[in-house]
Amino acid sequence: MRASKGWILTILIVTVLSLILLTPTFLGDSTPSWWGKLFPDRGIRLGLDLKGGIFLLIGVDSEKGVEQELVSIKDFMNEELKDDKVLIKGSERTDDRLTLQFFSKADLDKANGIAVANFSEISDIEENNLSLNFDLKDSYVAEVESRAIDQVKQVIENRVQELGLVEPSIQKAGDDRILIQVPGASERDRQRIIDIIRRSAVLEFKIVNDTGATEETALARFDVANPEELREQGLMLVPGNTGAENEKFFVTTLDAPVTGESLSGARLIFDEFGRPAVSFTFKGEGASKFGVLTEENIGQRLAIVLDGIIKSAPTIQERITSQGRITGTFTTEEARDLALVLRSGALPVPVEVEQERTVGPSLGKESIDKGKLSMAIGGILVIIFMIFFYRLQGVVANIALLLNMLFIMGFLSAFGVTLTLPGIAGLVLTLGMAVDGNIIIFERIKEELRIGKSTLAAIDAGYGRSLWTVLDANLTTLITALILFWFGTGPIKGFAATLSIGIISTVFSNVVVARVITSFIYENKKVPTLSI
Repeated sequence: MRASKGWILTILIVTVLSLILLTPTFLGDSTPSWWGKLFPDRGIRLGLDLKGGIFLLIGVDSEKGVEQELVSIKDFMNEELKDDKVLIKGSERTDDRLTLQFFSKADLDKANGIAVANFSEISDIEENNLSLNFDLKDSYVAEVESRAIDQVKQVIENRVQELGLVEPSIQKAGDDRILIQVPGASERDRQRIIDIIRRSAVLEFKIVNDTGATEETALARFDVANPEELREQGLMLVPGNTGAENEKFFVTTLDAPVTGESLSGARLIFDEFGRPAVSFTFKGEGASKFGVLTEENIGQRLAIVLDGIIKSAPTIQERITSQGRITGTFTTEEARDLALVLRSGALPVPVEVEQERTVGPSLGKESIDKGKLSMAIGGILVIIFMIFFYRLQGVVANIALLLNMLFIMGFLSAFGVTLTLPGIAGLVLTLGMAVDGNIIIFERIKEELRIGKSTLAAIDAGYGRSLWTVLDANLTTLITALILFWFGTGPIKGFAATLSIGIISTVFSNVVVARVITSFIYENKKVPTLSI
């Protein structure tokens, strides 16, 4: 690999590109707005251990996903059996099993036929007297639980990122936990983030049948003693928080024909009295369903139910399809956060904050200073060592090493990597590996010179015969780094990302950059003999 114009141009292009990619890191908030349209504009972010911020460990009740799956099976069987005029006598759920009881053997046989046709792939189905048992298969239970935590992670990610906080890190931690790190977030942000994460954000639209100031008043109007008896009439009791003292409880339809799953957007608005509210819009089929619901119930009140509480219950004046609004006793921030969680979707299963802490920035400053000092001392010692032992070739190695660090930082910036203390450790390790690669090559060149080869022949042989040794050493480390990245979380993942990018850049610097510079010096007779 000689110092051809092509290779020199390649090195210059990579160098300029690295400088461009590093620009957002240097300029920070001063980066021009148009920059992101042409180049990556994220820059290198400092992690929680360097900048301070918030650490949260969220437990996910993934077993609830299995419970919801069994409820879905029961609802499906109910709907299908209605067509055959078959009633389910009773039902019971235990762990991964659903049991449905029937009045007759004929009803049981019909239900068994429907069950086998629709659920035999995910469940073992067995008759027992006049009962039908659904036992979810272990593989399907694992799939449901895994899907639940993936959905929770996506919803939380959407919510936290919409807060506009700097570079949140949200990752799975084991089978039922999610790790959230928000560098730079304040103590005030912490509670707001926790509230937003915990919020289920289940939005339902139901028709109001009656209201009451107390639970007893509302139930008495339907001549029932408790909410369970009310449900037998296809109705349910829902608490209200609309601001009206005589409307603390609402009796609504049991089913919700339209839910928040049909929303396409939500945003903060102010009503005609200047009070904060939330405007929402529907998409596709949701708009059609909402149109049918409002058209069929003109003159009645529509309950807007959020997380099991009625926030407002306006009277339907005309058919509404595409949009509506939620009013209530909101502050501006509460309305903004409500719009945020509605946009990001409802959590499929409950979550709980298991661990939380706020990391102070003083620890980060001390860590950064020590990291800088260690890199500076290490770098200076390496530069002196290479010049002392390898003379002019040591200078070449140092130039390649400096360019290598530039390349690494540039591409870390391009990928928006969050730099942590383990990431700095990865950079220092890369520095050592880069020097090690040059030493292997230079010692091979020395061996070629000892057997009497000319300068250019020794350079060619030294680089050529060392190539596979350098590639082998770096490739095995790269494989390990990729495995760490795949299975690791948090700081381990940051270390693996930094190390992976560093290894690729190091190989390029050792095999291409250093060789092209060396060839350029000696091909053009800049130095008469090899200084090594």
